[in-house]
Amino acid sequence: MSVLPPLTTDEFSTLLVPMAPKSGESVAVAVSGGADSLALTLMLAEWCRENNIPLTALTIDHGLRAEAAEETRQVARWLKKHDILHKTFKWQGDKPESNIQDQARLARYRLMGQWCQANNVSKLFLAHHQGDQAETFLIRLFRGSGVDGLSAMKGMSDFPVPLPGPLIEENGGQIIICRPLLSVPKERLEATLQHLDQPWIEDPSNQNTTFTRVKVRNLLRESDIEGLNAERMAQTAARMARVQSLLQSLTAELAQDCVSYYPEGYIEVKIKPLMAAHEEITLRCLASLTRTISGGQFAPRLARLETLNDRLKGREFAGQTIGGCLISPLQDDRIMISREVAAIKDILNLEREASALWDGRFIVQNKATAGVVKKLEPADWQMLCRDNPDLKKLKIRQMIRESLPCMHFINGQLSLPDFIPGFENAGFQATFRSKF
Repeated sequence: MSVLPPLTTDEFSTLLVPMAPKSGESVAVAVSGGADSLALTLMLAEWCRENNIPLTALTIDHGLRAEAAEETRQVARWLKKHDILHKTFKWQGDKPESNIQDQARLARYRLMGQWCQANNVSKLFLAHHQGDQAETFLIRLFRGSGVDGLSAMKGMSDFPVPLPGPLIEENGGQIIICRPLLSVPKERLEATLQHLDQPWIEDPSNQNTTFTRVKVRNLLRESDIEGLNAERMAQTAARMARVQSLLQSLTAELAQDCVSYYPEGYIEVKIKPLMAAHEEITLRCLASLTRTISGGQFAPRLARLETLNDRLKGREFAGQTIGGCLISPLQDDRIMISREVAAIKDILNLEREASALWDGRFIVQNKATAGVVKKLEPADWQMLCRDNPDLKKLKIRQMIRESLPCMHFINGQLSLPDFIPGFENAGFQATFRSKF
């Protein structure tokens, strides 16, 4: 078995190019004390020092093992020796009895994401490497995933859990996940730490064969089937990612041809070009549009999208709800996709001069006194119309109106978003986040 060399500074700088932080941009790195994250942290810290980029390392104590607290203290001692700013957080509350790894991952993301929001950190670096990519590919293959799932992890991706708190200044207000090591074998990261004379922590859960990921890892390591190895699986995932990119490009072209976005947070779609496209592209378009309007992290299940597609092909489509959205037929061979009012639960405290994401759809900004943002209730509308009679002339469907954000200032005053015509806005701004 050949011994792989350490990762060089020049190699790491090249890997960092697509996601390199800009001058003045603060970044964070997740570090558990394992070889992967510790190697990334030390290399990233060196790069950040040379480029005058503030870096903070974040460690989560999940409280699942008695040794975890001491391990986080050990990580802190190691990073202090390297003059790396470090923060530790603990996962509080009751712990799940099943699906532990997935729940711990979500908790980890939430804790780190909240810290990044509070500290205006726009990029969070993770140490996923070639072996992790290969394992993810196989796990999704065994679960029957399609192209999107088999493309596995991306070098840069959106934050994986909802973060309704304050927006940050960079990247359109969102935190970006950065994974520069996806093509790097784990053995090279361990060799890098050995070269630096830096020990690391071995997590015993990595040997627990009750976890699917550990079983898959062992399969890759021990298989004598030609080609069933981490390098080949990661390469296949990269090829699937290219296919995914092509499909996304074709879907975006279709949306450009048939979709109109409105500042009130809804869209209209021409059915004829939508139905004329290849079924895969049509389904992807519907998935993206419903995800945009629902403000959710995920699109509806494929089976529900296929049912919607079949119904849109018929002559008598009467509308339906799907994934927190209401699909309504319009004249001129069009449909409207709007937010299902009953599904809106977001209530957001918004301080003066603050901005945040509300209902996953609107970037809201407050230029006045503090207050609470929530959906526009019928009673709110009546009060606003009483004080602003011209609002009664506003031609806006009730289902759209009641899906709008309404600002309740602490002084009792109400405000509609600034894009509502004929309304004297009180400093409340909202922008539809019409991402595709």
